[in-house]
Amino acid sequence: MRIAYLCHRIPYPPNKGDKIRAFHQLKAIGKSHEVDLFTLADEHGPLAYRPALLPYCRTITVAEVSPALNRLKSLPYLATSIPLTLPYFRSAVLYREVRRALDSRSYDRIFVYSSSMSQYVEEVNDIPILTDLVDVDSNKWLQYASFAGFPFSIIYSRESWCLQRYERRICDTSEHVIVTTEHEKRLIGQISGRPIVIVIQNGVDVSYFNPAGVAAQKSRSTAVFTGDMGYFPNIDAVTYFAKQVLPLIRKELPEAQFLIVGRNPSRTVRALSRIEGVHVTGAVPDVRMYLAKSHVAVAPFSIAAGIQNKVLEAMAFGLPVVATSRTMQGVSRALAELIDIANDPQEMASRVVNLMRDHKLARRRGAEGRALVSRECCWSLHGNLLEQLLKAPGGSSRHPLAANAQFAGEHSS
Repeated sequence: MRIAYLCHRIPYPPNKGDKIRAFHQLKAIGKSHEVDLFTLADEHGPLAYRPALLPYCRTITVAEVSPALNRLKSLPYLATSIPLTLPYFRSAVLYREVRRALDSRSYDRIFVYSSSMSQYVEEVNDIPILTDLVDVDSNKWLQYASFAGFPFSIIYSRESWCLQRYERRICDTSEHVIVTTEHEKRLIGQISGRPIVIVIQNGVDVSYFNPAGVAAQKSRSTAVFTGDMGYFPNIDAVTYFAKQVLPLIRKELPEAQFLIVGRNPSRTVRALSRIEGVHVTGAVPDVRMYLAKSHVAVAPFSIAAGIQNKVLEAMAFGLPVVATSRTMQGVSRALAELIDIANDPQEMASRVVNLMRDHKLARRRGAEGRALVSRECCWSLHGNLLEQLLKAPGGSSRHPLAANAQFAGEHSS
C-alpha cells in the first residue's frame, strides 16, 4: 500500500509527546507499506535526523518554517474565522511538494497527523484520508483561555471556537478519525456527532525504560517531573508543585528534592531553581538517569490533553506516580488504580511523603505499574490496530475495527 504521511513536526528525535507517537506510527506503517513523509521543521538541527527516518520512509520531504515569522503571518487572520493554527503551520513549499506528489504518484491512503496538516489535502476527494487528531486542540485552547488573562483569554477562546469548526469539517471529510483517549472520543462526538471514532492509545518503549538497565544512586527523597519545559501545561504543573506542594513536603521531609527534567526551560521554570530543593536540569542526554535517582514521579496538571507519555514512561521505569484527576482523563481505569490521585496541595504533599517514607509500598506500586504498562501500553499493540485500520473499508457502524475501538477505549478512559 502506498501512503502519504503528513505531520506537523519532523518526528525525530522522539523526545516529546506528539513526535513520539508519530515516530512509532512511521515505524509500524513502514514495515509493510511504502510511506512518503511530508513534514515541517522549525529549526535547522532536525534536518540532520533525516537518515534516522529513512528505514521507515520511501521519501522524506521537509520544509523549514520560522515560528516567529509564522506568528506574524497569523495575526491578520484574527479578523477572520480561520484558526491561527493553520497559517502557523502553513508552508507554501510543503504545499507544492504535497500537490506534486499527489499528481505524480498513485496513493492508496493519506494519513494526516494532527488537525493542522489537514489544510494540505483539503482539495483531495479521491483518496481515502485517515486523520489522527492526537489531541482535540480546540479543547486544549479552551483550557488555556480559562487560565490566561486578558487579552489572551479572548484570543484563546476565539482559537478554540475556530478550531472546533475546523475539526468538525475534518471529521466530516476523513474516512477514519483517530484519537488517543475515550475522553477525546467523547469530545469529538460533541463536535461532529461522527458515529465511529477510533481510540488508539499511546504506547511506551518498556525495554528502553527498564530500571534494570540503568545504574544510578538514588539521592535524597526526590520527586521528578519530565517533559518539554517550554510547553505551557508543563510550566503550569511544575510551578504549582514547586511553589505550593514542595514546601509542604519539606516540612515533613526537609531533605526532599524536586527534579524538573527537560529541554527548553522557560524563564518562569528557570526561576524555580531559586526555591530550596528545586533543581532545573534543562536538556539531558538520558532522562532515565534522573528517573533512576528519583523515588516518585509527579504529574500535577491543571491543563491536560491525551495520554501523558511522562506518566507511562515513569510507570515503565517502575516509579510510583502521584497525579491530579485532570491527568487521569487519558489513562486507563487499570492504570489509574495504580496512581495516587491528589487535587490540592496538602493532599498531593501527603501522598508524595507517604511514598517517600514507605519504600516497600513505593516499590510494590512501581512494580505493579511496570507490569501493567508492559501488557497494555506497548507500541506493537498501537501498530497492530493502526494496520487493521489502514486495511479496513470506511464508514459505517459495522466498521471492522469497531470492536477493537471499544477494546482500546476500555484501556483509555
